[in-house]
Amino acid sequence: MSLQSETAIWRDDYDNSGITGGGGDAAYLGSIQGPTGYHTGPGIYNPNPGAGLVYEIFDFNWYAGQGLTGTYGAKYLLNSEGGFSWDTKAAAVSGKFDFVTTGDLDNLYLGYNPFTDTGASPAELTLTTFRAVDPLLVVENFDIAANYVALNTFGVANGNVAIDASDFVSKGLLSNAQYYDKVTLNSAVIYDLSFDIKDASVFEFVLDRYLESRGSDITDSFLNIQTALAGTGVSITYYDAAGDYASGGVITALAQPELEVASDLLLAA
Repeated sequence: MSLQSETAIWRDDYDNSGITGGGGDAAYLGSIQGPTGYHTGPGIYNPNPGAGLVYEIFDFNWYAGQGLTGTYGAKYLLNSEGGFSWDTKAAAVSGKFDFVTTGDLDNLYLGYNPFTDTGASPAELTLTTFRAVDPLLVVENFDIAANYVALNTFGVANGNVAIDASDFVSKGLLSNAQYYDKVTLNSAVIYDLSFDIKDASVFEFVLDRYLESRGSDITDSFLNIQTALAGTGVSITYYDAAGDYASGGVITALAQPELEVASDLLLAA
């Protein structure tokens, strides 16, 4: 069992047809919890975007999405402890857009939807809950890896600095890249998790490049990966059942409005 084999299984179980088929359905954009509470699907958008913004959705501490075939499928969850924002602006190149982000993507969880939540996007009460009997992949301090790859692969200071979309395309990355001129690595991670169009997802690329810097890669076993990551602060752990990581598969019991952040997020093509 390798990290690559497990992420491949998870991606195979993530059905992206809702968000990509027929021009896309905003109901499948995912759900967020942040300073203004819970928002889902088209409701994640701020109806009054800030000056100079094309799109704006409410800031978040938690972002989750799921791609189900019928009542079952893969689910992702991102946690930003200090808060995360993602704005979309018109690019200097006519007809294209730029993504602008602030904040860190601290933790990434890849698992499966709970039995009680079979909607287009995660429900409020189960936003941070996974199916307890199914596998869960936990990446703690993902932001360390993202910032490293931003600097050492893309040549920018961190995951929130603009990168030419063409740089992602040259590496076989970034869903719907034709719509964008500049994006940040952090925005590309979330965007690819949701749309899941390319052969490789940006989160996989980040983990692979970071592991390579430690003498490993995503084809390695989890045991070898943990050894390689010792002392880095980054942890990648596979659980046969989400309930082995968190009771009932519940990552956290969400409180109402969390930490304030500065700006906003877009997740539409």
